[in-house]
Amino acid sequence: MDLLQLLSFGDTGWGDELMRGLGVTLALAIVTAPIALVFSFLVAWGKASAWRGVRVFSNGYTTVFRSLPELLTLIIIYYQLQSLINVVARVFVPDANITLNAFAAGVVALTLVFSALGSEVVRSAYQAVDKGQAEAAMALGLRRNQIFFKVILPQMWRHCLPAFGNLWLILLKDTSLVSIIAISDLVRYANMAIATTKEPFFFYSVLAIIYVVLAFLSGRLQSVLEHRSAVNLQGGR
Repeated sequence: MDLLQLLSFGDTGWGDELMRGLGVTLALAIVTAPIALVFSFLVAWGKASAWRGVRVFSNGYTTVFRSLPELLTLIIIYYQLQSLINVVARVFVPDANITLNAFAAGVVALTLVFSALGSEVVRSAYQAVDKGQAEAAMALGLRRNQIFFKVILPQMWRHCLPAFGNLWLILLKDTSLVSIIAISDLVRYANMAIATTKEPFFFYSVLAIIYVVLAFLSGRLQSVLEHRSAVNLQGGR
């Protein structure tokens, strides 16, 4: 019972701090996910581009950010990108001193990593769609953008969902890395609580339960999306 009191709200417990940290963790993942999704499609398109320079850049982008550990990418973005921005800014304003927001740095780093991974998901999903679908749509007189959004994309999305669901779970877990750049997320608040209360087992167990619950809820949402995608492709049956 005494341990549970550590999760109370107010000055006597850490419940409010953990809730704030959970909010930051979810905000980071929710902001990153759609941006990374868009970049996944753009990078996948770049790999199939008719322009050699675009193909080389897109393949290099994927190779680099799939190879680097997420933690290293985060450190590079937060510290080195900030220095690079200041170097460029001082060309125009000698006394410029721009500070990169830690939350923004976290979003950028995670977006780079997960768009690189997501681009491979998109590429595989596109290859899984029968080319005859596009040819049939062209025979019906549909334009290219109509073919993609009305014929190809719905079928791609069905193939993408399981892999993107896994990437979402990895993203949720990797948000814990941002605590090293002083973002007050769930893990950072838990570490602060441990340093104060000297109860590492209890607070790490609480963290584990929270992440398991988030994974369970994410899995349920993924199942709903997969069901709806299948129903839409079957014409609403």
